[in-house]
Amino acid sequence: MKKIITLMMMLVLSAALFAGIPHPVFVEFEGTVDDFTAYLGTDNTTTLSETSVGCGILVESGEYQLIMVECGNFPEWEFADVLYILIDGQYTQVILGYDNVQALTGQEAIWYPGTPGGEVTQEGVFAQGWNLWSYNVYLASNDVVDVFAPLTYLTKVKSITQSYDPTLGPGFNTLNTLVDGYGYWVQVSQEDYLDITGAAIPLTTEIAIDAGWNLVAFLPQADEAPEYAFASLINEVAPHNLVKVKSITQSYDPLLGSGFNTLALMSPGNGYWVNVATAVADFTYPVPATRAMEIEAVEYIWTPIIYTNSTCAYASLEAEGQIAAFVNGECRGVSQINNGCVSLVINGTEAETATLELYQNGQVSDLNTEITTAPGEDVFFDFTTDAPVTTQMLKAYPNPFNPVTTIAYQTSEAGNVNVSVYNVKGQKVAELANNHQEAGTHNVVWNADGEASGIYFVKMTASGTQQIQKLILMK
Repeated sequence: MKKIITLMMMLVLSAALFAGIPHPVFVEFEGTVDDFTAYLGTDNTTTLSETSVGCGILVESGEYQLIMVECGNFPEWEFADVLYILIDGQYTQVILGYDNVQALTGQEAIWYPGTPGGEVTQEGVFAQGWNLWSYNVYLASNDVVDVFAPLTYLTKVKSITQSYDPTLGPGFNTLNTLVDGYGYWVQVSQEDYLDITGAAIPLTTEIAIDAGWNLVAFLPQADEAPEYAFASLINEVAPHNLVKVKSITQSYDPLLGSGFNTLALMSPGNGYWVNVATAVADFTYPVPATRAMEIEAVEYIWTPIIYTNSTCAYASLEAEGQIAAFVNGECRGVSQINNGCVSLVINGTEAETATLELYQNGQVSDLNTEITTAPGEDVFFDFTTDAPVTTQMLKAYPNPFNPVTTIAYQTSEAGNVNVSVYNVKGQKVAELANNHQEAGTHNVVWNADGEASGIYFVKMTASGTQQIQKLILMK
């Protein structure tokens, strides 16, 4: 018993001594720092700033600045206290330990928007027509009637399987309650506004994502790249569980090159289509990156009509400018051509014929190309009026596959083309093409019914170029 009492006295004494240690804390901040405020989570009335003794801002090589807080300036502080540092509408937190000096640098220096435990206002602007929307703050009421009461021009709200129409009786309205972490389609007859204020929904909130397409909310409080936000669904080696992410007009596919990925940043207030190969019952967003990259907004000359489903269409075109897809005179999708890569999200709920137009150097021209849409699927096509300027393999689809996949490639000039498949031992298992072909985009089909599950490599040789792509056969 005496040993226990002695041990408790030593812990109390060490805690008291620890509280008296000066204990400087350093936190890295990118950019320019003019001033900051710091306080303990247990004592937010006592604050320190850059004018306090032992506190200050240290410039390091002009790339970032270190904020130094001398915790000994607090009247009382203890082990495991949370130190908050606030600057320019952001904050970071440090769990105080027994180290005489603590530092948060690099990826550990995470800055969150707002103030600790404070309320966040999500500003919502709804364009006329359909909007893909989500919320990242706790609602005072999750009832659909209450949430959208401030909207003047609301006509309909839809989830994947349910709907709400303010003009219909309750018997016809199957969507009654919004679920945190889910996205929704909201339709208004005129531009409308909805601001929501509340405590931020924590990133530890688990979201159930079913296999296939889902409407998912974006919970972080600041913009984030999809490859970071969904990093837990992207494996180091394909196949990835994440198949695709779509907004109303942009898309991201982890198997495609950066030129085809037009969705660079996800933003609060927007909902997203998320397609996964296998269900994830407990998806959570990662802690925010230190800084999200800045993307220059593109002003399009066309405004697409939005429907609650869409097709991702990909092609190559040696041109610069904007490209748009039209169905029956309606603009259904628009995108910037990125280093010869065309990536369009073509809105529509059924298979239709779309034509394409190019805006370049202030002029609009008809590309004389038609494609058939496939809502919820991908379409790879070529422009009938423009031969490819490069010889390359395109993405095989599907991949992984069982047992049939289509291998697409394009050639910049006429000549002999050889497309063969090899196993991991380097043995040729199939020759899919070995003949003279004209310049353009081509497809070959491999039926691997007689092969064992595993990894294979398809090699294309054409125009003096060799390219190899990995295929995964899963039976």
